[in-house]
Amino acid sequence: MFRPHPIGFLQFGLFWVIAAIGAVALIRAFAGSREKGATARKSRAATLGITIQGIAFGIVGFGPMHMALPWSSAPSLIASALVLLFGGGAIAVFISSVRAMGKNWAVVARTRSDHQLVRSGPFAIVRHPIYLALLLYMIAFAIGFGHLGQLLFAVPLYCVGAAIRVREEEKLLRAQFGDDHARYVREVPAFIPFLRLG
Repeated sequence: MFRPHPIGFLQFGLFWVIAAIGAVALIRAFAGSREKGATARKSRAATLGITIQGIAFGIVGFGPMHMALPWSSAPSLIASALVLLFGGGAIAVFISSVRAMGKNWAVVARTRSDHQLVRSGPFAIVRHPIYLALLLYMIAFAIGFGHLGQLLFAVPLYCVGAAIRVREEEKLLRAQFGDDHARYVREVPAFIPFLRLG
């Protein structure tokens, strides 16, 4: 277990504000994804990927906190700004991704008969921007709790889980879109900008 970095009430409180805004965005996205006649193929590998990502988040959240910084100290203000940057970025990427996908968005990977290969908005930068949003959120979580050391284990683990999910989702997209999807894979990274992971 890594020793926690000192944190202040400001960065800790800002993280919970970001978490509440993210929860509202997530609830709205879930509500919008429930359509009659929409089907989803469940994959054991995708479930494993989700589990691994959840464990990564658990690693970041586990452990004591050291609430020692005055809210107005330079380290507290810098950490608070980083929480806003990463957490706010996560929410912005998530909301813009869900909007770009429209009726194509679903919690569980699936394709529809009228499914479209979305390449606009965040999808022009990465093929799976919601996984990027979750990664940004996890970093904000670590900063908000002073658990930066845990990121050394959590980030690689998260990337493994995300890579498993990417592979499963792209099987569905490849089956539906063929050459268009193959071109998209060649041109755009999976979920980390400028980094080819698959």
